[in-house]
Amino acid sequence: MAEKNALAEKKAAAEKKAAADKKAAAEKKAAADKKAAAEKKAAADKKAAAEKKAAADKKAAAEKKAAADKKAAAEKKAAADKKAAAEKKAAADKKAAAEKKAAADKKAAAEKKAAADKKAAAEKKAAAEKKAAAEKKAAAEKKAAAEKKAAADKKAAADKKAAADKKAAAEKKAAADKKAAAEKKAAAEKKAAADKKAAADKKAAADKKAALARKQGSANQISPVTKSKSVSEKKRDERAQLLTVSVSVNTGKIAGLVSIGVVASALLVAALAFIAN
Repeated sequence: MAEKNALAEKKAAAEKKAAADKKAAAEKKAAADKKAAAEKKAAADKKAAAEKKAAADKKAAAEKKAAADKKAAAEKKAAADKKAAAEKKAAADKKAAAEKKAAADKKAAAEKKAAADKKAAAEKKAAAEKKAAAEKKAAAEKKAAAEKKAAADKKAAADKKAAADKKAAAEKKAAADKKAAAEKKAAAEKKAAADKKAAADKKAAADKKAALARKQGSANQISPVTKSKSVSEKKRDERAQLLTVSVSVNTGKIAGLVSIGVVASALLVAALAFIAN
């Protein structure tokens, strides 16, 4: 009985164990199925998540690519705009620099031209002033030379006139002196001739008278008065001849002295004129 009970208990235990094992196997299978389902679901979820993630990654990549493309396009556009703006600015700067350079060149050329014109005007003015000064100087020198020449000509004419007047005066004086000497000499000669003639007439009269007296008186007797008269007449005749010679000599001396005086006067006037000059 006990064995039966033990067997029953053993059987019951075996059944219980079998049931427990079956249950455990079922539970294990259920757990395995559950696990497999869970794993399947997890794999599906994982796959779905992976697919979702891949789609999301794809979408994100597409969006990222689109954003990158958009950004690249924007950056490209911005770079192009920046480049265009830079080129535009560079062109504007270049144009401004060219205009500035052209203005500076134009200003420099204008200043250079103005300086050249100013220099040319200054040189022209200086040349004109120099020419005017030279012409003024030449005119002054010409005027001075003309005045000097005129003064010299005037002085020479005055000296010539003075010399001519002096010469004429000297010649006139010499002629007058010569004429006076000649007239004096002629008068002296005339007087001497008259005296001589008078003496000769007187002597002839005396001789005639003496001859008459001789003729009337005796031939051997001669009146002392007649004799003395004859001696007096002879002495008078001698004096008349001496007077004539003296007058002639004195006339020559006077003429010589006058000539010497004229020459001395001319020399004195010439010396005074030379000293005055």
